Amino acid sequence: MNINLFKRNQNQVTATKRQFLKALRRRDTAAIQSLSMRSQNIIGEEKLTQIVDEALRECDAESHSWFFTNFLGQFRYQQMQQAAQNNVFHILVTAGLEPGKDFSFGLDGEMIVSDRAKQILLDHLPQEQRKLFAAQLQVSTVADPIVAIEKQLGCPFYQNLTNIAADKVKKLSNEQAAAYLGVLLAGLVKRHPALQDVDFPTKFILNTLQSLPQQRATAILNDPETNPQFDEVIIFQDLLAAMAEPETSETENCNSLEQLKKLDRVWCGEYRLAEIVASLEELSRE
Repeated sequence: MNINLFKRNQNQVTATKRQFLKALRRRDTAAIQSLSMRSQNIIGEEKLTQIVDEALRECDAESHSWFFTNFLGQFRYQQMQQAAQNNVFHILVTAGLEPGKDFSFGLDGEMIVSDRAKQILLDHLPQEQRKLFAAQLQVSTVADPIVAIEKQLGCPFYQNLTNIAADKVKKLSNEQAAAYLGVLLAGLVKRHPALQDVDFPTKFILNTLQSLPQQRATAILNDPETNPQFDEVIIFQDLLAAMAEPETSETENCNSLEQLKKLDRVWCGEYRLAEIVASLEELSRE
């Protein structure tokens, strides 16, 4: 074996990786392209791929995102990001964690997790990747449940829902309006019990009914039904609309995997949405 040649090649690999990281941090597209072409002829395509892979594991999250967006294209990067989120979702739900409570995904791909979810994810990674991954996770410490949930969703969900519900009750009979509000609020609080602690149900009802005539609002509040029943598909449509989802027709039945994931972040009713999502994820892997 030619020891000097081996040492020279190793030095070249180290230098290439250092230069790649520098260009990556500077977002220097031209430098990365030039370095890739030059290094491929010197150390070979396989070694260059290994260097790029190592560098991407060491760089910050913004540089990682920038590289894939610029060199793979936005669409391909979004596909990879979605596949990664689906995998994380499956791992955490299988471990018994609840979307929207223990973890969530922001609109920009940011992941917000509880301490327990963070540890579960770290346990699924090789030891050498844990430090980088831990640095990219954001542990939610927001005390106000409304602020925390809306931050996770990336929209003013509860204000949107209040506006939608206020419009809905105007079109329903008193009995239907009372049942709609009862089932809707029961699902919201069951999904996020902390909403009860900040008296969200009372505030939501008062804000929803404030534009109605006093006599009608009083009749809805005093409805005697103790076990209200209402079409959950209609509620699903309103929840998705509050999350700025495109309108869903009744024939679609709000049953796409992505819609179920979003609904499970905010509501829990007769259907165990987290279990449905986990089952569908498992079937898609078979």
